[in-house]
Amino acid sequence: MTCHNRRATTLQCLTALARQQGFREEDLYLVDDGSQDGTGKAVLALMPQAHVLEGDGTLFWNGGMRLAWEQARAVETDYDWYFWLNDDVELLPGALDGILADAERSRDQHGAVICAGTTISRGSEGEVTYGGHLRPDPRRRPLRMRLAIPDGTPKKIDTISGNAVLVSAAAFERLGSLDPMFEHIYGDLDYGLRAGAAGVPCILAGKPVGYCDANPVAGSSRDPALSRFARVRARWREARAIHGRDWRRFVARYSPSPITRLGHRLSPYARILLDKPRR
Repeated sequence: MTCHNRRATTLQCLTALARQQGFREEDLYLVDDGSQDGTGKAVLALMPQAHVLEGDGTLFWNGGMRLAWEQARAVETDYDWYFWLNDDVELLPGALDGILADAERSRDQHGAVICAGTTISRGSEGEVTYGGHLRPDPRRRPLRMRLAIPDGTPKKIDTISGNAVLVSAAAFERLGSLDPMFEHIYGDLDYGLRAGAAGVPCILAGKPVGYCDANPVAGSSRDPALSRFARVRARWREARAIHGRDWRRFVARYSPSPITRLGHRLSPYARILLDKPRR
């Protein structure tokens, strides 16, 4: 896990995690990436045997998760599984047992598998927010993805969101850690796509594993309450920030040609001007 200045959210997540059967606090590796709200100390007060690592505030998600994962690997070399968990996920009862059972039945002959858990919103409709992704047309549109919907049994997916993911040790041995090329986001999508290229099964657990609301769009280029001009300006700011840098790296890796890459850079502006929201 990795966190930054979300003490109450992080503690809520850990409280739900502690209720999972088989959980041991000494197996928790959490990076507190320069929090100013006492998150790290609060975690140790709740779980004194946890491994809380200090970051300087520049690790973000991808760097924080890399540090936690590499430390877990260095301290304990006999783990069979690694579980990624975002600190804004509240696990449902029995979530770990369920995702583990689905992962175990889906491993390849070498024991490799990656199993993503679906998260849902806390509203009455329980909308799917994160989990696994399918690529309907990977050759013509390699970056066009849609969320996979769990149907009760594990099923093959093309890549993952990193909110709640189980990675077997055999998969880690084949793929290594998250790619340091990414600063904050897209390292999870990249990991799932690399898994597919390496022949590692990438699956979606049969049932949702927890609650996690989608990131708010207020004030962003996807905010429908803003004018088109305001949304274009917001998109310009986003393109220059860390998310924009990671997006360009992701596009450069998975788009087949310079023309396609240019199209991906321009398409958000075109969607705003044509009033066609991203789906």
